Amino acid sequence: MLLPEILVFLLIMYLGIRPLYAAFIFARPPRLRVSYFTPTNLGVTYEDVTFTSQDGVTLAGWYIPSRNKAAVILLHGHSGNRLGVTHQAEALVQAGYGVLMFDLRAHGSSGGRRFTRSQAGVDDVLTAVSYLSKRPEINAAGIGVMGVSVGGLFALQAAAQTVAIRAVAVDGPSPASLDDVPFADSLLGRLNLWQERYFRRAGQWFAAHEPLPANREIAAKLKDRPLLLIATGEGVEAAMAHRLASEVDTAVLWQIPEARHAQGWHERPEEYNHRLIAFFDEALTREDKTRISLPPLPEEATKTKGVEVETAVPIDYEATVSMLHANLMAFAMLPLAFLLFWLPYQVVWKIWPFAAFLDTSFGGMLTIILVLALSLIVHELLHAVGFWLVGGVPLKRIKFGFSWQGFAPYAHCQAPLQTTAYRISVVLPGLLLGVLPGLFGMAFQQPLLVMWATLMLLAAGGDAAVLWAVRQVPSTARVLDHPKKVGCQVLAD
Repeated sequence: MLLPEILVFLLIMYLGIRPLYAAFIFARPPRLRVSYFTPTNLGVTYEDVTFTSQDGVTLAGWYIPSRNKAAVILLHGHSGNRLGVTHQAEALVQAGYGVLMFDLRAHGSSGGRRFTRSQAGVDDVLTAVSYLSKRPEINAAGIGVMGVSVGGLFALQAAAQTVAIRAVAVDGPSPASLDDVPFADSLLGRLNLWQERYFRRAGQWFAAHEPLPANREIAAKLKDRPLLLIATGEGVEAAMAHRLASEVDTAVLWQIPEARHAQGWHERPEEYNHRLIAFFDEALTREDKTRISLPPLPEEATKTKGVEVETAVPIDYEATVSMLHANLMAFAMLPLAFLLFWLPYQVVWKIWPFAAFLDTSFGGMLTIILVLALSLIVHELLHAVGFWLVGGVPLKRIKFGFSWQGFAPYAHCQAPLQTTAYRISVVLPGLLLGVLPGLFGMAFQQPLLVMWATLMLLAAGGDAAVLWAVRQVPSTARVLDHPKKVGCQVLAD
């Protein structure tokens, strides 16, 4: 049988090849050219700066002079460049802060061939701190650091090694070691733990570096310095932020559950600016010369155990299922395909449909894999068509991307829609790519079409899990596609 062989191949790709490929890309990220934008677009003057890290790597960036004797170093995430923190830079510049934004090593215009989650990246931040401390317009007690994703990791680790950094803000900081990552005590959790360990070992081999201590371990060294933790979603990132906040008495945690990783500024731009500036205003020694008008914080923000948590989306309850449940639902599509396609095909044509694969050549197998990959993209496009045509959601509110965790493309609806429209949008790919082609192939003796429809029905297993999750949600209710979990959030009336 060819189908088990395909499933074994996909399993090897997911468990073996995917973490290895991700580790290689992490160590040698694609360089994005810094173009089409400079701080001049913000209406300010700036300086092109370069400085050399301790191991001789040249780092390139921009420095916008301070007007209040305080400055903040901005660190972007992996596979980006300094333009990735433009929003934060604009808010800080308007508030009078000096801003130093530079490309991490092996990114943008900076030197270095390999990128590592190691002491080398921390040393780059310490070099940037040294650069700012020599600027005559900067107060020695007015230097802060703000990092996004892996930049947040370097910000935390650098602050633990020098008191010259007086305040730290991080948005979705990457884990420094497995001790930072809380995994559920389940089969799926242990599988994720194994893949994360495999990914990190491969990354150390590709980049030849020693790992950093856990963020939780070095958090105690921050002592009484202010720490702002911004977490998006409600999954592992939020859990890591909560655990880290519990280690630092001065930590303030702000969670944005509806935002994807490092996209909180996009979901709540004005409030993001307010919190960021208010944090550094309170933490750094500065001179108030130029201020901006900030919107008030929402009244529903609450404080629990010294950690600030806020949820502005009017959510009544969640209609979701676990990832393990979704995976089991996908495998349950096999018996369904057998009853819908395979058994009737054998009864009518006296042969099983997979027999046509026995003589498939190697080139034919590659073609099948390519068609399968393209079909997965069409699968997500059909979700988007449903959100747009049935749910009436503007195209700009439908986000497309690729999940490295699931190793698959996705289409995420960021606007509320009625439950009926949500159900139709969810079932559309499985119906058009799975059920209908499979019945057609069975009726007209097209074995390749039957096998393709079977794989598309397997791909719709997650959609079936979503339908199961919303089975008891009223048809007239308004729901929001969950940003992290399998299912949706049911909005309050």
